[in-house]
Amino acid sequence: SYTGPEMISALDLSVFPEKLALHLNTFHRKTEEKYDPTKEQSEQDLDILIQHAIALGVKYLLCVSGDGSERLPRLRPEDLGYDPETVKTVTSVQLIEYINKTYPGQFTIGVAFNQYEPAEEELAKLDRKLAVGAAFIITQPVVMDETSDPRLKRANETLREMLRRADAAGIQVILEAWMSQKLAYLLPQCVGHDIDFGAFDPWANLKAMREAYPEKKVYLSMIFGREGLARAETYL
Repeated sequence: SYTGPEMISALDLSVFPEKLALHLNTFHRKTEEKYDPTKEQSEQDLDILIQHAIALGVKYLLCVSGDGSERLPRLRPEDLGYDPETVKTVTSVQLIEYINKTYPGQFTIGVAFNQYEPAEEELAKLDRKLAVGAAFIITQPVVMDETSDPRLKRANETLREMLRRADAAGIQVILEAWMSQKLAYLLPQCVGHDIDFGAFDPWANLKAMREAYPEKKVYLSMIFGREGLARAETYL
């Protein structure tokens, strides 16, 4: 597999900083090696990946803890300068702290918010992320029709509470809209819970989202083809 910067370089793509957010997780290793465009290097190394992103002009990062596997290296607390006796696991919080300290002023960093998790725990996690400098939030897919599972109503209540807090703090929130009906069976895996999303209609859902949250930006997830993008523009 290849990282975003590797794909950009391999395909000689242009980077438009305001239109790109690089997804970065904690499944990397840490060495003292520096990025060198004249050498073949592994971007499993955290700093090589970050330095390559800077060289390309990337300005926005989405930092998450991530879902990896035993085959992947994972950052250790001591890799980022933490005492392993007090910090047991590297999460997006430590990742954000490290990036802001090591590469000050280079990035605007965002974080994820999963409204399907228990509200108290997820809001507390968000507070920790904002405390270390997170500047924007991207949600898990928002589903407006709550009739198929009571957990959908609770998720939207959590979402609205997060929005109230973010608005009060002046933090931008980007709502995720899942746009593929064919892949709707993946929604429970995406949010991490076996929730019944019913007869999910992405276009009706997007329309309802725009009516409920007209001032919020929307991230169109799993949208394919020019026709889909053109149709989506009528809602945005």
